[in-house]
Amino acid sequence: MSFRVLIYNSYSDLTLLDDLINLTSLRYTTGLHGGFRQATVEVPMELGRAWLYLAREQFPGRHFKHMVIYEGRELRWEGRIMEAGIAWSGANQSLRLTAMGYWSSMRDQRVATVNYSGGTNTVDSIIKTTLTAECPDISSDQSNIDTVAGNVNMTLDVDTFTADHIVNALAPLGDSSDNTYYFAVWENRLPYYNARSVAEIDWEVPLSSIRNGEITQSALQLRNAADAYDGSSRTASAANTDSQVLYPVRDQVVSVPSGTTSGRAEDARDRFLSERKDPQQSSRFTISGQMFRKASNRSDAGQRSAVRAGHVMRIIGLTGSAASISLDNVRTFFILETAYDAIRDEVNVTPDKPPSSLSILLARQGVETKR
Repeated sequence: MSFRVLIYNSYSDLTLLDDLINLTSLRYTTGLHGGFRQATVEVPMELGRAWLYLAREQFPGRHFKHMVIYEGRELRWEGRIMEAGIAWSGANQSLRLTAMGYWSSMRDQRVATVNYSGGTNTVDSIIKTTLTAECPDISSDQSNIDTVAGNVNMTLDVDTFTADHIVNALAPLGDSSDNTYYFAVWENRLPYYNARSVAEIDWEVPLSSIRNGEITQSALQLRNAADAYDGSSRTASAANTDSQVLYPVRDQVVSVPSGTTSGRAEDARDRFLSERKDPQQSSRFTISGQMFRKASNRSDAGQRSAVRAGHVMRIIGLTGSAASISLDNVRTFFILETAYDAIRDEVNVTPDKPPSSLSILLARQGVETKR
């Protein structure tokens, strides 16, 4: 099935500016948090047509124009053009585009208020209010943002926070059931804030379809004792005794935003332990062979191009029973990131696992890092 990249004036003004086919390079990524993250496109193009994409005096170019990737009639990715360039090879020219999903628009405007110390705001209400006030490019339809029980009492006293920082600060708090939450912006710029779920398997992949892959479990991030600290007060320490029977005691302090209520800090502590009590799947692998979509009513039943972050994948052909649906850190996992190469028709998959780098850990706790 062939790919097309359509360029529109904006998501609200669907005047078609260009229809790109015969692509020589097309790659798009998804991830959590985020949803549609980045897409890169290269297509042969005569110079005069390609110049329309570049800004110059009295002409704005096509930066921030709405870009949609279709495979047949199926939408695979959408976002805004952020980089445009022209590449030469002898007498031939190509247009090169880089676009970012609408998650990136949550960095357009600074959030005016970051003080939620009144204790009367839930996570979902804060996210909804922030999107409405500071994110005009995100759809106003907020029906896919889950209700999260419990008020948040915290202060984010950095005056350069943007909406994505607010999400990164709130998500680690989880809820009282130790659920992990992720934010995404998908088709039609719709925002989603949902608890991670493995109620259904989205994809089954034979072991033989994984190219140059490996299954690795890492204990580097294993933790089975923790308390939470907001900069001035600590929760009581908690322990996962089942994990401590099998592995050494490994303790850590969980940082939460200043002023976080004790109950929400304890939720964050307990979710932290729930995620890290066992060795984690730490592999990335590339799927280039056959795979099966479990949702039988989908037209993209076996297309690698349709795999995205948030789906649940099971590898079949490994030893042991996989009769139940659960995250077992080996054969069944929640997908954290994907990168699809349309020319190779292969998808690189990153399973969900606790973040290992300092920058990611800080980002999930809502701490500003250099970008």
